[in-house]
Amino acid sequence: MSENFGNKGYEDYFKALEQQINKPSVTSAENISVKNKTEAAPRRKGVYKVVRLRKSVVAIFLCIVLIITGAFVIGGLGKDKAVSETETQQTDKTKTDVVEKKKPKYIFTDATAEIPAENDAKSIIIVDKSTDKVVAARNPHEREYPASTTKIMTLLVAVENITDFDDTFTMTLDITDPLYVEEASVAGFLNGEQITMTDLLYGTILPSGADAAMGLAITVSGSEAEFVKLMNKKVKELGLKNTNFTNVTGLHNKNNYSSAYDMAIILDAALQNDLCRKVLSTYQHTTNVTPQHPKGILLSSTLFSYMYGNEPETATILGGKTGFVNESGYCIASYGKVNDTQKEYIVVTMGNSARWPAFYGQIDLYKQYVK
Repeated sequence: MSENFGNKGYEDYFKALEQQINKPSVTSAENISVKNKTEAAPRRKGVYKVVRLRKSVVAIFLCIVLIITGAFVIGGLGKDKAVSETETQQTDKTKTDVVEKKKPKYIFTDATAEIPAENDAKSIIIVDKSTDKVVAARNPHEREYPASTTKIMTLLVAVENITDFDDTFTMTLDITDPLYVEEASVAGFLNGEQITMTDLLYGTILPSGADAAMGLAITVSGSEAEFVKLMNKKVKELGLKNTNFTNVTGLHNKNNYSSAYDMAIILDAALQNDLCRKVLSTYQHTTNVTPQHPKGILLSSTLFSYMYGNEPETATILGGKTGFVNESGYCIASYGKVNDTQKEYIVVTMGNSARWPAFYGQIDLYKQYVK
């Protein structure tokens, strides 16, 4: 306040004000200010009297002014804060609505068919993606061991969290040696080899490489255990009720399970990502040249190694992922289209007795239900 009064005390200011008021009025029109015009106006009955203000009165006056001003400021800030909180709540609601709309959910109807006994899979689901209706099913919510179809979730979570796909990961014996002991399928990366994120993605899906899946997990989260937390977080985001992951590879663990319904949801979510869709539908991919592999590694899809994809004749199987461990039997999660209408379907079979019943079974399901 002292700056506003020219660094003078309040008493000196009001003395000067009193003297100014008591001066004779100036009548020259060209020199009359708005204030002086008001003071020079004809006076009504009564005598104008200037009262000398004491310091205590001045202080009270200033406090009242400050209180009133502060109330307006605080009120304004409170209003702004309320508006801000309302806008934030509306934004959060909008984000939630968007997530809910994107979350796949399949509809069972009276027309949902029961799968005939010719296909010996324990759990099956066929979904028409144009309507999200279940065309046919068998034990779709039964918990099964997903084996390497687990890697579909590994792929999806990795793609959503990688910031630079040209970044590299250095393979180590600490990763590869235990996998060889477990007899896990691998892409074939060697100790000391620097592999791009893109090559790790293809290595995870096409040859079902556990070494590549581990490389993705460590790059994104620092360890497999931390990456698995992201996988299970995604499980909750997708609203899955019968899925839990304990590893990124699909190697057997009694607490690593899913269902045909849930795996169809996972595949569906992955297909909404362009890069995931591309990887899942690729037959072969050659990795970048490295000192360990001067010509790169030719990676081939385990799905298309046993089928062309056009065997159903009226439909085409476009891509997907296979899986097998002794405890799970053979599993396939695939997607395809009707050749005439281009409508897409998802077909998941879990727990087939052997490789050929699994592949022939998928082809027959496309022939019978993908129309």
